[in-house]
Amino acid sequence: MKTHSIPGTDLMISSLALGGWLTFGGGVSDAESARILHRAIDGGINFIDLADVYAAGAAERVVGRFLQETDRDRLVISSKVFWPMGENAPDRGLSRHHIHGSIDRTLERLGLQELDIYFCHREDPDTELAETVQAMGDLVTAGKVRAWGTSCWRPATIRKAHQLAAQLGVAPPRVEQPQYNLLERWIESELVPTCQQLAMAVVVFSPLCGGVLTGKYLNGVPAGSRAASSKWLDQYLRPDTHRAVQSLVSWCQSQGLDPAVVALAWVMQQPGITAAISGATSAAQLSNNLQAATLELDAQQRSMLASWFPADRRSLLMRLLAKLRRMVKRS
Repeated sequence: MKTHSIPGTDLMISSLALGGWLTFGGGVSDAESARILHRAIDGGINFIDLADVYAAGAAERVVGRFLQETDRDRLVISSKVFWPMGENAPDRGLSRHHIHGSIDRTLERLGLQELDIYFCHREDPDTELAETVQAMGDLVTAGKVRAWGTSCWRPATIRKAHQLAAQLGVAPPRVEQPQYNLLERWIESELVPTCQQLAMAVVVFSPLCGGVLTGKYLNGVPAGSRAASSKWLDQYLRPDTHRAVQSLVSWCQSQGLDPAVVALAWVMQQPGITAAISGATSAAQLSNNLQAATLELDAQQRSMLASWFPADRRSLLMRLLAKLRRMVKRS
């Protein structure tokens, strides 16, 4: 497993990371979660990505119990702050009050004194950016966080955060976490170059686009699958996407390769990508995904794969974020 550095820190993370969304503390039993975590470490993964909102804190508790039985110093643990923890939660967003309260609760659930990376889970139009940058920088100074990052932030906001950090004399964001996969390549045009200019790492989520790139939806939506309950995947269940995924699956079959492994490997080998975060519902599924760490795609293969998927698609996620910002401003 290759590792890459987080610029401005001494952190080294594996090129494939394990995420806890929809699995730990919720969709997967605690026993299977432990097996997944042990398989990840055995397979060379050292980066585990969480958020306080994942299973309402239960994902952090599951990993916290796991950390008691393994060498914590070998691992890089991240979590996130922004969303309210429950329907009636009064605190949300990226205010100083919410950030400082949330990190203490996250550390308690994980059983840690210090978190490796703390992400701002979205932009917060209700809080001055300077307040957020100061609060996150203060966590680094206080030794509660080794580095902080952003998730699904616009390039302009990230650049402004760096400017403010310099003015305030605090640590800037060191890593951005956007969505990225063969079907969602919008970050290539501006976000990745921005992060490279600012010496930021880029760790991406949804490298398999919710399973779409595995080919599991080519013959309909299986009962119990993510698309059966998640409307955000509807945008990918269209004829043009179907044709692109079919091309991927057919080529993989001709080469004796697994589409999931190929799609993961493509993301991990793209310029500017530090790591890809992938979830798993079983230790067996994770074992399969780990093959991406050793599959080397040559330039011709990467170009061929990219040619089947448009690079100028604007993600539904970004449209939803824009809609959220407009709604918040009107309220």
